[in-house]
Amino acid sequence: QAYFDAMPCYLTVQDRELRIIDANQRFRTDFGQIEGRFCYQVYKHRSEKCEVCPVEQAFHDGQTHRHEEKVRCLDGKEVSVLVEATPIRDSSGQITSVIEMSTDVTELKLLQRQLRRSQQRYHILFDQVPCYISIQDPGLHIVEANHAFWQDFGDCLGRKCYNIYKHRNETCITCPVQETFVDGNSHTQEEVVTSLEGKQMNVLVTTAPIRNRRGRITHVMEMSADITQV
Repeated sequence: QAYFDAMPCYLTVQDRELRIIDANQRFRTDFGQIEGRFCYQVYKHRSEKCEVCPVEQAFHDGQTHRHEEKVRCLDGKEVSVLVEATPIRDSSGQITSVIEMSTDVTELKLLQRQLRRSQQRYHILFDQVPCYISIQDPGLHIVEANHAFWQDFGDCLGRKCYNIYKHRNETCITCPVQETFVDGNSHTQEEVVTSLEGKQMNVLVTTAPIRNRRGRITHVMEMSADITQV
């Protein structure tokens, strides 16, 4: 019982009717009294069971089931939880009840939403920058490009940069992207490129390495500014 109450999550034990027959102290503190009440009444403040119920699934097939839910505490606060329901068996192997463990992942979900918003903002910036940007792998295949690049050079994903930029079938004699893969430094170089419509442009190319968590260069970003008028 001491371990049960000390668990840093919400723990309940439920019968086949989804009635809560026991709960740890953390659950009682945040959701109130459980005696004679069904889980969906306590967790969701609703009068009928949930459409997807991991506890019911555990009773049905005897397996552990997981599901993400949003529940509401006594004070009205909404909490995102990761639910895991595991059957409890008696000495003969019959399922007598199911223990449901609900871990509060509200902060994690908030961080995920913030990350998505941040990624969206950076993608907008990536697309709106007034120069050509491409991300290339060690084989010089373009794996991503911004709107300006797509507009002037067409469908480029998976194709070699020199095919797209130069309409040639071999690597350029001097390639700043390859140099960045070798030494990890940024390189700048002037180039003449040809658009999808056959228009030639003078561009100032600048490269930057993109590293993984271990510090290894996985891709190189190439930025090309049109300096034809200059």
